[in-house]
Amino acid sequence: MALTKIQVKSLGFVHYQHPDLENALKFFGDFGLIEEDRQPTQAFLRGSGPQPYVYLAEKSPDQNRHFIGAYWNVCTLKDLENATNLPAATAIEEIDGPGGGQVVRVKDPHGFVVGFLYGQTLRTSQRDPLQLELDTSDGHPNFATEKLRKGPTRRFKQGPSPIYKLGHYGIGVPKASYQDTMNWYSAVLNLKPTDAIFDPKTNEEITCFNHIDLGKEFTDHHAFFIGSSATSTVAYPHHCSFEVNDFDTQVLGHDWLRSKGWTNCWGIGRHVLGSQIFDYWFDASGNVVEHYSDGDLVNEDSPFQREPAGPNSLYIWGPNLPLAFLSGKLEDVGRVAKAPPDVIAAKPAVFEEKVA
Repeated sequence: MALTKIQVKSLGFVHYQHPDLENALKFFGDFGLIEEDRQPTQAFLRGSGPQPYVYLAEKSPDQNRHFIGAYWNVCTLKDLENATNLPAATAIEEIDGPGGGQVVRVKDPHGFVVGFLYGQTLRTSQRDPLQLELDTSDGHPNFATEKLRKGPTRRFKQGPSPIYKLGHYGIGVPKASYQDTMNWYSAVLNLKPTDAIFDPKTNEEITCFNHIDLGKEFTDHHAFFIGSSATSTVAYPHHCSFEVNDFDTQVLGHDWLRSKGWTNCWGIGRHVLGSQIFDYWFDASGNVVEHYSDGDLVNEDSPFQREPAGPNSLYIWGPNLPLAFLSGKLEDVGRVAKAPPDVIAAKPAVFEEKVA
């Protein structure tokens, strides 16, 4: 029987396991997520958007951190029923968490869970009194030739960046399994490539950013991406990313995280593909998480584009590219690129030695 592609409309939440759950929750409070519900070994964290929760934090069964997977909101009950026909899919199960609803789970070729959600009770309030309102003024910026704010001042409070929603996540996979992984995701979900990065020496794609295909309806530049690794023998999470409202609240959150002693991975800067203003951090367990704002929207009429690999495809402004962003390792913090990679000559980037 031919399988039907599951139609999804948005991301729901990501699921990670942490060896020290309490410390993980301390970080995410400073990061801007709100604890909606707590169970003995789990915490459900939300933003101010309609999702009941956007991050499921769980106590690890061992002393290691684990990325379990991500969950998507399907368009109809029929899509949820169709998901049960996918190979090794679970039956439809009730969700034990805020908002209730139903879920079907499958695993991708690397064992990461891909879950499908339906029937959750969404939040109705989009402005949360539990979140610190950082902008206490009327919010109108003044530009060089357009002055909308006349008389009032702009004043801000210090605090975590209020998070709205889960925007995207991505995984890295061994080079040999890159195309098979792309094929699996594009066959199972209505994901469509937006932009790709390729190796100019071989013309092979090494990263692809995928949006949810909603036809004429505009959607985020990417909800999911896959990167190819020439050195890793196993798949791994790269990062998950959460939308904040604007640049001011993003920078205020950056300063707040620094003041609390957390470790910055890369940022603040602006990406080229997707155009987002980015700010990457290591959470308490060593996973990379991102605040982003001002990202692109695309639809079925947006042309697919390919860019050659190199720093110019990653960012237009911001700090020099750090090794920690590429490796995802805390021990690489402090080493930044002093010479970009030369893909044509097959020369890797040269990174400064870490200062003790």
